[in-house]
Amino acid sequence: MPPFLSTARAIGSLMRSSKKFNEIRCVSGFKPVLGRRDLFGSVIQTRRFLGCGDGEEGGVLSKVYEEKRVLGYSPEQLFDVVAAVDLYHGFVPWCQRSEIIKHNPDGSFDAELEIGFKFLVESYVSHVELNRPKTIKTTVSESSLFDHLINIWEFNPGPIPGTCDIHFLVDFKFQSPLYRQVASVFFKEVVSRLVGSFSDRCRLIYGPGVPVLENPNEQRL
Repeated sequence: MPPFLSTARAIGSLMRSSKKFNEIRCVSGFKPVLGRRDLFGSVIQTRRFLGCGDGEEGGVLSKVYEEKRVLGYSPEQLFDVVAAVDLYHGFVPWCQRSEIIKHNPDGSFDAELEIGFKFLVESYVSHVELNRPKTIKTTVSESSLFDHLINIWEFNPGPIPGTCDIHFLVDFKFQSPLYRQVASVFFKEVVSRLVGSFSDRCRLIYGPGVPVLENPNEQRL
């Protein structure tokens, strides 16, 4: 792992490089969620935040984002693409390595992923729970980067055959003040590109999707 830059120098570099993202807006489908219970029965502990701010409370970053979109692929197709964690290094932005390290009797598995972003290179272990084709939940279990990170994907039949109403939620908290500053600048872009990468992967594997009329309250991939 390359040595870390000083905090001031690193943030200055990120702020300068962020100019090319100036026109990117916060996705309209994102909204705060409080005390939500997911389909696995777990209560997601969250904190309120305003807009796309850094959501800081008590000196530690905590954010929750939701996004709902209708895509021109079936729930089964989207589920299979998101569930293929071992292939993430080939198409998910900033993922440099992805490997399944343990299969569990209940059908879940543990995967180790390495992410590289500017000066930051970190690896972590994520526990992945599957309920095909309805839900995927990933929970980081070993990480020096996150206090916690939970991703939940829900896949439901869309308004017309062959489409999917997708609901993506991410709940995370960084441990480092440096990462808090990075997230405040880049997180909108990170999430948008993350979700978009799965739509692009579906297009590559399955071909053009079923045409979907855009909803003014949603952003189409």
